[in-house]
Amino acid sequence: MTRILPAELSLLIITGKVIPLFIPEVKTDFSKWESDVNTFLDRPENTIPDKKILISETFDPNSVDSVTLVNMGLPPKVAANWLRYLIKGGRFRDKEGLKKIFGMTPELFEQLDSFIIFPVKPVKSFKGEGKSILIHVSALSPRDSVQFRTYVKKGRKGELLLELNSTDSLSLLGIPGIGAVLASRIIRYRNLLGGYYAVSQLREVYGIREENFQLVSGFLRVDPSEVKPFNLNFSTVGELGRHPYVGFRMARKLLRLRDQKGKFSSPDDLMPVLAADSLTRLIPYLKFTQ
Repeated sequence: MTRILPAELSLLIITGKVIPLFIPEVKTDFSKWESDVNTFLDRPENTIPDKKILISETFDPNSVDSVTLVNMGLPPKVAANWLRYLIKGGRFRDKEGLKKIFGMTPELFEQLDSFIIFPVKPVKSFKGEGKSILIHVSALSPRDSVQFRTYVKKGRKGELLLELNSTDSLSLLGIPGIGAVLASRIIRYRNLLGGYYAVSQLREVYGIREENFQLVSGFLRVDPSEVKPFNLNFSTVGELGRHPYVGFRMARKLLRLRDQKGKFSSPDDLMPVLAADSLTRLIPYLKFTQ
């Protein structure tokens, strides 16, 4: 075994430290790569999308808390500016005011827009026999709800002037037995249908039990003229399939029939593929212009 003398060991160490000083350092040029990445991201179709905020129900921008804003996924700086404004005594009078929050972008506002509500002061009138019941409210207090139910239970004639096709989820909260989730489902189902032509259709809304329906149905009315029919002769599979009374399977059958027989001219033309009861409830949503 060859032994390395101390002098030789020292020479090797010195050599290992000195040699790199005479070898030029090779640096990798990333400038072209960075330029290509920036060019790619500058294209609108390749920009990284903003994170979608998560909202499941309506909220009052003047009473929202920090937990709600954070859970919605609002950027922390925007949420902080929002709460700071409220803490200082500020109040939003309309949706436009939210656009002034520092950090609020048009994209963020667009996501929030349809969920923002401004509660109105309750206006109730259900005292005295034979008088109409009028409620135009964001919600009734528990005491008022009890009075309302008692008024109807005693058989006093009254009408709740709340039209189901033109009301909003906020006003629906004034009906005893309707909470925020159910109000949202009623509006969502109305949009899918194209409007209600009968109060009894509320039985089809997910989550409404018969006892709920019996409680709320006497406080509502519908204006059938508000129903938005669709033209069966020009509808696509996608448009028909989304309707609760059709579905995608039936939509394909209807379009095959239309391709075979030509454009429909009356509900009778649909009888080869639609059962009588299904056709009856679908008729108010149909039009047959050529």
